Amino acid sequence: MSMTTKARFILPAAVVLLLSACGESPSTAPAAGTASGGAGGKTVSAGCPDPDGALAQRAKKDGEVVMTGTPDGSVRTDVPKAFEQTYGVKVTYVGGRNSDIAAKLQSERKAGIFTHDVFGGGGNTMTSTYYGEGWVGSLKDVLDPALLTADNWRDGAPKWVDPEKEMILQLSNYVDSGVVVNTDLVKDGDLTTFEDMLDPKWKGKIVVDDPRSNGGAIYDVGTFAQAYGEDFVKSLYVDQKPTLLTDQRQELDDIARGKYAFGLSLQNAETEEALAEGLPLKQLKLTGAPPVATGGSSLLAIDNKAPHPDAASLLVNWLVCKDGNSVWMNALQVPSTRADVPAPAELGATVPEAGSEYYDSYGWDVLTKDVKRLQKMLVDLLGPQ
Repeated sequence: MSMTTKARFILPAAVVLLLSACGESPSTAPAAGTASGGAGGKTVSAGCPDPDGALAQRAKKDGEVVMTGTPDGSVRTDVPKAFEQTYGVKVTYVGGRNSDIAAKLQSERKAGIFTHDVFGGGGNTMTSTYYGEGWVGSLKDVLDPALLTADNWRDGAPKWVDPEKEMILQLSNYVDSGVVVNTDLVKDGDLTTFEDMLDPKWKGKIVVDDPRSNGGAIYDVGTFAQAYGEDFVKSLYVDQKPTLLTDQRQELDDIARGKYAFGLSLQNAETEEALAEGLPLKQLKLTGAPPVATGGSSLLAIDNKAPHPDAASLLVNWLVCKDGNSVWMNALQVPSTRADVPAPAELGATVPEAGSEYYDSYGWDVLTKDVKRLQKMLVDLLGPQ
């Protein structure tokens, strides 16, 4: 099966203002076009959970909600702060690599201990472990149905990752930042196509986020294998003798210092932060293979053993509605799939263009079948991590 997909995005339509908040009857929800009051006099956009409604009051009785997700600093701070200011409910945010968090949860659940409520993160662990081990419940049943109406979404429908279309919701879809180069070492015209990366002058001067780990780097391997074949993968990942690391900030710092000429598979949020610091770095969009379209760390699911079920329900509805989605996507530095949350112009990540071909890294077959095949291929070529 081809792993390339054609983007089906449409221009954002006028948003249909929502009539109710999750868990509340229409009589208690804000009327369309109005906003409701929050804790300390805060207001929320129409369609977001009512801070004075029954669900929010039940959530306060839970006392807190525990969310897992990316370790990026701004997400750890911005999401809990905004949610608590609006609803008066504490968010305990557990940030880290998905695979590390999953290993901890695996041990806890085997012991009958359930500590987490809401899962945020990337595709591999979310599908292979959280979904594969049966840890996620029906997110669709918890969300206000009005949030899922067509006009709320950039491509005319919410993007569900799981085949049931109810458990894992993808809240961003974007073309990643591409290759990051040291502007002193890579001159204009040196790198225009992916084949240029095989020039002998780059041998030993490339750093790559290790694709054998559970992260987004494996998707670059997928699009290279599809476009050029496995010989290209061997030439790039073995013969060019790249350095494989798992600390993206270190990778970017090493490129900026000139230790490496360029790097592959670097996350957008980390890259944007480095660029904002004025380091001698630049992002390049190369041609020759379909760009990777991904959701990054924007996948959302709910624990089916959530110890704080009402607070979990409140949080996921907020993360999907305009207000919470804006906070989360801005912290991740990625464009939202919601039609009413515009992508900041300065983002290196871009919304896929209608009619263009992309490697859909969060397609179900890619996540559940192709990733394992590609990782085995890399282990055969490079040895275990």
